[in-house]
Amino acid sequence: MYYINEDEVNANLSMQDTIQAIREAFEEYHAGKATSNTRVRTFSEGSVLNTMPASLDKYHIMGHKTYIASKEGARFVVTIFDARSNDLLAIVEANRLGQMRTGAVTAYATSMLHPSVENFTLIGSGFQAETQLEGILTVSHPHSIRVYSRNYDHARNFASRMSKKLGTEIRAVEGIEAALDGSDTITSITNSTSPIILRKYLPDRYHVNLAGSNYMNRREAEYEVLHDSDLVVTEHYDQSMVESAEIAEYVRLGGKPIELRDIAGNYGKFSGMNRTVFKSMGIGLEDIATAYRVLRNMNLV
Repeated sequence: MYYINEDEVNANLSMQDTIQAIREAFEEYHAGKATSNTRVRTFSEGSVLNTMPASLDKYHIMGHKTYIASKEGARFVVTIFDARSNDLLAIVEANRLGQMRTGAVTAYATSMLHPSVENFTLIGSGFQAETQLEGILTVSHPHSIRVYSRNYDHARNFASRMSKKLGTEIRAVEGIEAALDGSDTITSITNSTSPIILRKYLPDRYHVNLAGSNYMNRREAEYEVLHDSDLVVTEHYDQSMVESAEIAEYVRLGGKPIELRDIAGNYGKFSGMNRTVFKSMGIGLEDIATAYRVLRNMNLV
C-alpha cells in the first residue's frame, strides 16, 4: 500500500494529465464501465465528513474520496482498492488533486460543448479559481481573459499573479456587467448565495460553467440563464437534485438536463449549440481516476 502526499501529487500531475484522466473516466462511465454514487455527508461536533464512492472497471479499481471539514479547515484523501484482490493500493492526499480535477472537469466539458473560446470571464479569485483558468487555457486559446471578484483588490492581485504564472494577459474588472459583456465563455467558482450571473448581461451565444457550489443554499446563476439555454448538463443528475439549487429549480419548472456522461463518446452531437450550461459539483469518479493517474505517473501501478 502506498501513501502519496501532497508534494508527490503536485510533482506527478499536470493539468493535461488530469483532463485526459477525466475524459477517459467519463467515456468509461458513458459505456457503463464505471460508477459514481452521490456524496454522503455525516455531521458531528461541528464537523462534516463527506464520502464519494466510485469504481472504474478499466483499471479494476474501486475507492472513494473522503474529506472532513469544519471551521478549522478541511482534510482530503482518496483511497484506491484493487477490485480483483481487495487490496488497498493507495491512500492519496487530495487537496491539490481536488483542485486539479475541479479545473479539469469544467475544461473537459467546455472542450466538448464550446470548443472555440474567444472571450473568457472567470468569476472568483480564490484557490479553486487558479485551476479553472489553467484548465480553460489547456483546452483553448481565448483572445481575452477577464476576472471578476466581489473584492476588486483580490481580482487585481489574482490577475497579476496568474498573468505572470501562465504567461498571458489577464485583466481584472470591477463590475459584473462589465465582466460578462461580450464573454462567450464564463466560469463561476464562488460561494455566493444569490445569483451573480444574470441573463440580461450575457450575449446571445454563451457557455457557462457553474462550479462553485455543492450546497442547496448557494446559487451562482439565475433561472433564466438555464431556461434560455439550448442544453443544460450536469455531472450527476441525482447528486445535482440535492446539491444544486440551479438544477433542482430548472427540473422543477420543467427543464430536462442531461449528464456529462451522455456527451462523452458523442463528440460533435452536441456541438454547435448557441447557449449551454454545465453544472459541476464534483463526483468520486473524477477523484479516483485522477488519483490513479498519479500512481501511473509514479510507475506504482
